[in-house]
Amino acid sequence: MNLNQSKFILLIISIALFAGCAKHDEQHKSGAQQEYEAAKELMNNGSYAKVAENLEKFSANYPYSKYAIQAELLRIFAAYKDEEFVLSETLSKKFIERHPTHANVDYAQYMLAMSYYRQRSPAEKDATMNQLAIDAFKKLLKDHPDSAYAKDGRSRLQSLYNTLAKHEMTVGKFYYNRDRFVAAANRFQQVVRLYQTTPAIEESLYYLAASYAKMDMDKDARQTAILLRHNYPNSSWSSKVKRYL
Repeated sequence: MNLNQSKFILLIISIALFAGCAKHDEQHKSGAQQEYEAAKELMNNGSYAKVAENLEKFSANYPYSKYAIQAELLRIFAAYKDEEFVLSETLSKKFIERHPTHANVDYAQYMLAMSYYRQRSPAEKDATMNQLAIDAFKKLLKDHPDSAYAKDGRSRLQSLYNTLAKHEMTVGKFYYNRDRFVAAANRFQQVVRLYQTTPAIEESLYYLAASYAKMDMDKDARQTAILLRHNYPNSSWSSKVKRYL
């Protein structure tokens, strides 16, 4: 047998051994590993509902698997991507309760906040989900200020503040236009007290001064007008508030 023939035979043997080992490894993968990898493949294909369904069974079948926690996190994301926000909310809460010190608990906290955020209402509607989202984002930022999700959390928190401020303005002006000036002033005060970083702050100061004036609270009207003109001299609302000075 010449040298080339020997090399060829060795190559064939190597390929056969490699194929045999790969088959052997596949056969000896745990059921948990196979099912988890199958779920990830479904995720990559966009089959989010199927992933969530399969991982529910996975958690029941392999509660102590080394893939169990990863499966919980993947199921949260699958439910969220499938726009099943109540489910992703519930799963996120459960993860936080079960694994409060886990390295990825900040992700679960972020997904809880995002689940509320996706259920939020426009300014004219009930603001319950908006407030829940605010509370969840604030907790994320308090407990995990250096989290990879903190920057996005801050941005969405500001967006929620803007919506709630607009909601207060909508209700306040509703009362104002119906001569219910005490109720109106209470709403405008809420904006001034809680949402100073929002675009609604200038308008709220104007309407607060106007509400005070309507109630013959001239001193309060004047102080509010001064505050508006001092803090926002270039605002269009500052020029309108001159009558209360």
